[in-house]
Amino acid sequence: MQRTAVALMSGGLDSTLAAKLMLDQGIRVEGLFLSSAWGCDSEVRKVCDELNIPLTIVDKGEAYLDLVRNPKYGYGKNMNPCIDCRIYMFELAKKVLLEKQADFIVTGEVLGQRPMSQRREAMVKIDKESEMGGLILRPLSARHLAPTLPEEKGWVDREKLLGVMGRSRQPQLQLAGRMALKEYGSPAGGCLLTDAEFSLKLRDFFAHNPDVSMNEAKLLRYGRHFRVSEKVKVILGRNREENEALAELADHTMTLFQPLGFPGPVALITGPVDSSQHELVASMVLRYSKKAGRGPYQFSYRKGNGEGNLALEKPLEGPFPLQIHLSSELLSIQG
Repeated sequence: MQRTAVALMSGGLDSTLAAKLMLDQGIRVEGLFLSSAWGCDSEVRKVCDELNIPLTIVDKGEAYLDLVRNPKYGYGKNMNPCIDCRIYMFELAKKVLLEKQADFIVTGEVLGQRPMSQRREAMVKIDKESEMGGLILRPLSARHLAPTLPEEKGWVDREKLLGVMGRSRQPQLQLAGRMALKEYGSPAGGCLLTDAEFSLKLRDFFAHNPDVSMNEAKLLRYGRHFRVSEKVKVILGRNREENEALAELADHTMTLFQPLGFPGPVALITGPVDSSQHELVASMVLRYSKKAGRGPYQFSYRKGNGEGNLALEKPLEGPFPLQIHLSSELLSIQG
């Protein structure tokens, strides 16, 4: 009887290798990507296509934002609640396991690679809290861990599993080469919550958004963020891709500001901005623009069904708000 595993896929190297090791043992693999407001599924789709495995995408939802805001087991170095996150992910994966009538779960975790959640005692705690003890197989480090149910039952040959430990990625890169794998994300990549600059933007978001706003949470992934006031934030795109993403994510509560006739970032304003602040926003756009000739500089803006235009002879002279990730404080810092 062929056994089925639900493989937690990130699009990165480790989860790709874990899934491939299962396929090589004749296990049927169902890929699972748990999407958040800050995630991107383009890499994981490429990986699953190369491995020729089906992919299920499940949104972590607003409950995940609440978890990140108030983790039971605290944060790592930045805003990464790794233990709480892994427990939550396994709880979601368990639902998919039951729906797919699968036998066990596979992850690309490596013992000692992450200081918070990939320690032996942390893994034991996570398995117990998620009530998945014995059903979570970590093929890359299995030889350093207690045998799981799939190994004890003979569904998986433990001798063909690996004993990778630590933070070096050389064993994984060498294995990927032997397996001729091409589609996987950067081995040095990882969760945005471990990034110091992103964490500052997230702290600012939580400080000024007592109620969950999934759409505004998605904006954290893009652009330069400026806290203009307690309730108003300006986000400037850094390239064409971000400009397009900000325009797409703009909802009826936000003001979208765009330069006309010259290249520059779009500005997305969250909060109750009024026309008196439009010149400030236009000046911020100009600061990061490749200005063509002299003014007046033309801009368009829209909020909901309302639209307007603005002409600015020259940008306002400072002080301007500092980017949040450059600030040592988070409220209305002027530079």
